[in-house]
Amino acid sequence: MPELPEVETFVRQLKPALVGKTILSADLRWNRTLAAPAPQKFREQIVGQKIKDVSRRAKYLVFQLSSFQLLIHLRMSGDLLIKNSTIGLEKHDRLVLKLSGNKSLIFNDTRKFGRVWLTANQEDVLGKLGPEPFS
Repeated sequence: MPELPEVETFVRQLKPALVGKTILSADLRWNRTLAAPAPQKFREQIVGQKIKDVSRRAKYLVFQLSSFQLLIHLRMSGDLLIKNSTIGLEKHDRLVLKLSGNKSLIFNDTRKFGRVWLTANQEDVLGKLGPEPFS
């Protein structure tokens, strides 16, 4: 399981590559990856959203979109990759977000424990977490 420093490393690597990109399509390849909302609603709501910021709250990656927040918890075996959209998909790719600039954000999760939320209020998911450690 990625620990807090590894999650922070993800944020620092993803932020410069993703901020300003627009989500063009969403390919949910394993429905249980998505905790909320339902798959069809997820696709409808996420397409057209612009990524404004990438941050972290505890071990959750928080993507601030135009109108929503996309939350990802990697759990034990999750990984996030940025690839050119023309590169083929792998066996364990669970969610593929095609982005402007011919890029894709891919959530790869071998053991299928990771989860994704799309919410208008991140406190619905993160509200019961304890305080952040001091830096």
